[in-house]
Amino acid sequence: METHQLAASVLAAFGGAENLTKIRYCASRIRVELRDAGRLDRPAIDGLTGVKALLEVDTPRLTTEYQLVVGPGNARPLYQALVALTGER
Repeated sequence: METHQLAASVLAAFGGAENLTKIRYCASRIRVELRDAGRLDRPAIDGLTGVKALLEVDTPRLTTEYQLVVGPGNARPLYQALVALTGER
């Protein structure tokens, strides 16, 4: 799946741009925090080609961070495509 298309699908599965409160990336993951976790469509994310896993991690700030594992070399381009669709968050 092309990066921009994957970003659009990921964004929809996370409940849209308005549902993201924070988005970051590391070497192999996209890390997001959501306004409303009930809008997360986990089956849609699980079915995306290019996504290896979705992890749910409690943070020290008592929020939940969702980590989309996409593998080395894939996180930065996907992050850039998500930012292009949503603006900096």
